[in-house]
Amino acid sequence: MGCEDGVKTLSSEQPSNDVVEEPPPPPPPPEPETKAPDASAQKPSEEAWKEDYDEMITPEKPTKPRKKRHWGGIIVVAIVLILLLAWTILSPDVMPEESDKYTTSPTYANLGNYTGYRDIWAGNMTWGISVRGPTSVGAGTPMVITVLVTKIYEKPGNWFFRGTSLDLKNVSVFKVDGTYLASMSNSTDHGFGVSATVNLNFTQSGTYSLYVYVKFTVYEMMRIGFMPLETVQVTPGVDLVPITVT
Repeated sequence: MGCEDGVKTLSSEQPSNDVVEEPPPPPPPPEPETKAPDASAQKPSEEAWKEDYDEMITPEKPTKPRKKRHWGGIIVVAIVLILLLAWTILSPDVMPEESDKYTTSPTYANLGNYTGYRDIWAGNMTWGISVRGPTSVGAGTPMVITVLVTKIYEKPGNWFFRGTSLDLKNVSVFKVDGTYLASMSNSTDHGFGVSATVNLNFTQSGTYSLYVYVKFTVYEMMRIGFMPLETVQVTPGVDLVPITVT
């Protein structure tokens, strides 16, 4: 084609009827191989799941706080038991019943005797006092009067009381006009009774009318321990047979 006056004339080209084949797409990349799950690796996860599930359906039991040992209370109880045991072991022996064997005896009661009955809440009992000694003595010669206290009869108030015993507190000898002469110098527990001795000395001859004042404490023995029950006073006293001083 010519070019006139410097102007180019564009001509359209006819498309070619030839078919251009496109190259085939590249093949897809190979998929990674998947391994079968390991049973041993799976088991812990199942157990962990079960533990979590058990915790959800079974709540944990609250732990009980430890009980504090009350050592103070235990020590106090032990001390009380020891005191009760000692209180029982150290109790006096129950005095046996002797009937009127000593109060009617010419050996133990040649100067005089006395029988007293007591009926109180702990029971009832009968006590006997026997006095012995010489009926005649020389002036200025020492003489001894022996006072024996025994139990004639006793009936405890209930099963908890085992019986009674006594402790002599005072034994004194007086003239019938009230003149004090002497008091006990000692006391002895014979098992069957308790005795006290009184020493006398008359410097003038004559016949003396005397009486004996007796005071003693009664103790009640229990199944556990003992306790002072009462104080008994024999008043105005036990009258004695006249004593001749030559």
